[in-house]
This record gives sequence, structure tokens and C-alpha cells, in this order.
Amino acid sequence: MKYITILTMILFVSAIAHDALAEEHEQGGSIELSAGQLKQAGIVTGELKPRALKHTIRAPGTVVFNAYALADITTQVDAVVHARHVHLGDKVTKGQQLVTLNSIALAQAEAAYLKARAEHNRSKQELLRLKKLAAQKIVSQARLQQAESTYQTMHASLAAAKAALYSYGLDKQDISALPGQDVYGLLTLRAPHAGTVVADDFRLGQHVAAGSRLMQIADESRVWVEVNIPESQLANILIGSAASVTLKDSSTVYPGRVISIHHQLDAATRTAGVRLEIGNAGDALHPGMFVQAEIATEASEQRLLVPEQAVQRQGNELIVFVEEKPGHYERREVVAGKASMGLVPLLKGVRAGERIVVKGAFILLSELAKAGFEAHHH
Repeated sequence: MKYITILTMILFVSAIAHDALAEEHEQGGSIELSAGQLKQAGIVTGELKPRALKHTIRAPGTVVFNAYALADITTQVDAVVHARHVHLGDKVTKGQQLVTLNSIALAQAEAAYLKARAEHNRSKQELLRLKKLAAQKIVSQARLQQAESTYQTMHASLAAAKAALYSYGLDKQDISALPGQDVYGLLTLRAPHAGTVVADDFRLGQHVAAGSRLMQIADESRVWVEVNIPESQLANILIGSAASVTLKDSSTVYPGRVISIHHQLDAATRTAGVRLEIGNAGDALHPGMFVQAEIATEASEQRLLVPEQAVQRQGNELIVFVEEKPGHYERREVVAGKASMGLVPLLKGVRAGERIVVKGAFILLSELAKAGFEAHHH
């Protein structure tokens, strides 16, 4: 009887061990990658450290142009459109030619400049000649003073003629090239900064009056997002607060910050406009688009945070991959909190100090699925 009891206990303990091993087999799983595979997969890890998880305010928003990076291309002189160099939607670089105009007024101003330049040069040469003669007492001081006065007058006339050309839109290089030209009155408007042609309303041969807008160039590398926030939540938002937006059909997070808070409430909705400046990576955000915005408030708490892409779903489980050593990654089931600003708090399953795969976790999940959990388990 005694031996039967011992045997029963052994079998019972073995059964428990087997169940534990089976459970470990089900829960565990690890992946080993060679140096070549690591490089190809682009795996990036990061150490888990408690970080401040900002409380956030979520609200819909609308993308608009960054008005500070929007340039109107206008003409400062009456002219006729002579040539087009770019079209609506084209990407342009700073200084790139956009449109060339032909202007009678500009041609007259250029002729006046060339005349003033010639008279200035003659008066300068005459002044130098008389200075030499005056030094030899060949001409009187009165004659020399008259030449100096003439030179000063011609110098002022040249400066005025040059200023007129600058006001019409010519630059220093354009003015320097005038003496050798055969055709006058042509003005080429150039892009003041890199961007996209977002407005373009003119035709070849069209007469345009001074002050007319021909094009708009928008630098869309950073856009604005207008968000309406309830009055009760405005006190929690500060200029410079971190913010982000996502598109409806995409998980990509576009980070930015609060740049202004409107001072007037909408009487009907009791909301105020909050403007965000958002980095437009990949040129994915365009004016008129609707986005979901998140704005960080001052209140925060310490959490173990990882990027959303670090957490993968496998069946009904959320998992991350813990780096045991370079090239060796353990599958770990976790409990995650609500994502905020592109970051997810890990509530259970990991410890501070462990290294987590923050980029490339999806690739490891695929490798794990291929291996069918037949990898090493611990």
C-alpha cells in the first residue's frame, strides 16, 4: 500500500510537470536570427524604462496649409505672360523658374537703368581725369568740384534706376546681365522656397496687372491641423504641448505640437480652436483631410512605454519580443493599456531594464508562425 501511494504521488507530480511544460510550450516561443537576418530584418531594440505617460485629449481635426510656409507668386508690374515653366502640382526647389513675363514698363525701366549706368561711368571717368589734371594745377578747383557734383548726381540716378528694377522683381544677377542682352522687358518669377505648386491660374498671352497673383507655392513638409476643443478642457492645454494626428484608415502617427490657442470661443458649440503644427512625413497629409488628433496635457504618470508597433497580436493574445541576447528573442505575452500619442503602456508581462524589440516585431511574429513554436523554449 505504501509503494502504491508513493507511485501515485510520482505520477501526480509528473502530470503537473507535464502540464506546466505544455503550458510553457503554448505560452513561450523564441526566435534566433543570424547576423545577416538581423541586418535584413532591421530589428531595433530599446531598454524598458519608466517614462511619463501624458494624459491626452482626443478630438477630430482638419488639415490646412501652414500659412507661414505659403507663398503668393505675384507680379509688381503690368505684364503679359510670356512662358510657363511649371504646372499645378509640380514640386519645385528654391530659386526654380516658375513663369516669365513680358513688360513694356519693365523694358523702359531697364533702358533707363542702362542710360543711367552709362552716364555714371562717363562722369566717373571724367572725375578721375580732372583729379589728375588738378593735381598738376592744369585745371581749376572749381572745375573739379563741378565734376564731383555731376558724378554724385549720376551716382544717385543710377541707384534710383537700380532700385526701380529691384522693385519690379529683378535680382542682382538679372541686373548684372542686362548690358549684354538683346531683349528687354522679360521678368522671370522664381520660387522663394521649396514646395508644391498648389494654385495656378493664368494663360500664355494673358495680360496681368501689377499685384496679380499668378501662383501659390506651399511647403507641405509641416502642415497645420485645426482642432476644436471644449471650453472645459482648454485649461489643460499649453502652447508647445506635444500632439499627434492619425488618418482614419492608417495607424501611422504624425507627431507635432500645439502652436496656438484661439482666444475666442464659438458661442454655439462652446469650443475654441487649437492649432497644431504637424510633421508631414511622406507628404501624406493634405489640406481638407479629416484626422484624429491627440493633445498631451500637463498631467502624467510613470509607465513602461513602447511604440505601438512593438506590440503584436497573436490570436487573442498581445505579445512583445524580449531580447535575451543579440539575435535571440523571446516571445512574451503582455497586458497593455490604452495607446496614447503612438505609445502603449505595458502593464504586465515585462520588467523595467529588459530590452524590447521596438522595430521589426512583425517580422519576428512571422518567423515564429513559420517555426510553428518549434523554437527553443525556456
